[in-house]
Amino acid sequence: MKAEENHLADLFQYDEIYWVPADRGSVEMTGKAPSQMDDTNDHAPLPKDNLATNRSVDLPAQIENSFESEPSLDGESSKSKFSISTPWVVVGNISELEKSRLTLIFSAPPMLLSAKDWSIYEPKDDELTLAEFVKQAGANKFIFLGQQPAIWQSDFHVTELVQLESKSVYFFPRLISTLTDTEKSLKLVFWNALKSMI
Repeated sequence: MKAEENHLADLFQYDEIYWVPADRGSVEMTGKAPSQMDDTNDHAPLPKDNLATNRSVDLPAQIENSFESEPSLDGESSKSKFSISTPWVVVGNISELEKSRLTLIFSAPPMLLSAKDWSIYEPKDDELTLAEFVKQAGANKFIFLGQQPAIWQSDFHVTELVQLESKSVYFFPRLISTLTDTEKSLKLVFWNALKSMI
């Protein structure tokens, strides 16, 4: 047969493998894929380093398969999973100083919570909506302290205890460790809210 140029329309003849036309050399069109040629044939397959790694024949199937996971439009599938296994959770960017203050508060009467009863969750910038977060988290009592992600800001009732997804949610706009002695009234508001969550 006469040697021909490799055209895109001929790629299907090469068993899902294609290469740059210049690499083809003088391999004749035999109607067989290079992998199907036997040793008695004068035409050897191209070296493996000349073969492209993409498959032109399978491209539509690859595109079709890439949508099998059904990603959500709002990007929720890329959000990190979280696991909260304690009944109480404090949500916020909690420093060691803040954690030590909270430990004192939670261990005092009438709270009397042990270290196994509460945990800390540091929110990300791309959290679920507040309702979804509360619904999916394992805790029953939520205390949001200080700055929170923008997606949650409009849903908070400042210093008011609310029920959300049948769970208690309390938002306090400050960190306890930042309250001064002149802000005793704010400390009292926080303390009374905690006692009402018991």
